Amino acid sequence: MKMKIELHKIPVRDVFEGYVNNQEDGVVGSAKKYFSRTNCIAYKIAGKYLNGSSIRQDYLETALKWITDREGCTIEEYMSLNHHNDDAAELINYFQDVIDWIEKIFIKYYKEMKGIEWGVLYNKYGSNPLDIASVTARVDELMADFDVTSKKGIYTYILSGEEKYLNIRKFDERTRKNVYAKQNGKCVGCGKEFKLSELEADHITAWSKGGKTIPENCQLLCKNCNLKKSDR
Repeated sequence: MKMKIELHKIPVRDVFEGYVNNQEDGVVGSAKKYFSRTNCIAYKIAGKYLNGSSIRQDYLETALKWITDREGCTIEEYMSLNHHNDDAAELINYFQDVIDWIEKIFIKYYKEMKGIEWGVLYNKYGSNPLDIASVTARVDELMADFDVTSKKGIYTYILSGEEKYLNIRKFDERTRKNVYAKQNGKCVGCGKEFKLSELEADHITAWSKGGKTIPENCQLLCKNCNLKKSDR
């Protein structure tokens, strides 16, 4: 009995290597002139935002990943559904919309903008109203913030408001040990004694409220007290 291969478990790169390179018809064949040639349209309008190269099908793969995220299907399903469609207008127009949106919202270019899943962000946040001046100022501020260790995550943070994308710098071990001694090995929340390894370093003033990752702004809490503080 032959083993059934589930298409959604085949790596995207394998699909492309086995299909796209030899595909001359359908939406993929039509799209290759926009995404898969030297100095193609995709390179000219979006090369600074995309990883990889056009001739290796990276740009086409990215565009397909983005549009299938919007459609809620896999790349394999999208290619199959459009196998007899020789018009790639939907794909290139969608791709252009994504790039126009990036350049409208984030008017100042930083190298960290390259390789972000912009289409996925556009699909989720593209209709949200944003003040461009405020966005620009906030990006500049975060780029200069030493505590923000994931500069690439700034853009997702701006759109989602979720601090986890910034990977805020943690207190180092030396600071933890010094604060542990200062607190006499006790949690500042409940006052119980704990081993250093059982306490979590926490910002007294949260980063979101202007607090910095410096010794003066560090306190040690047990897991329960830190959880309670996070839930407030």
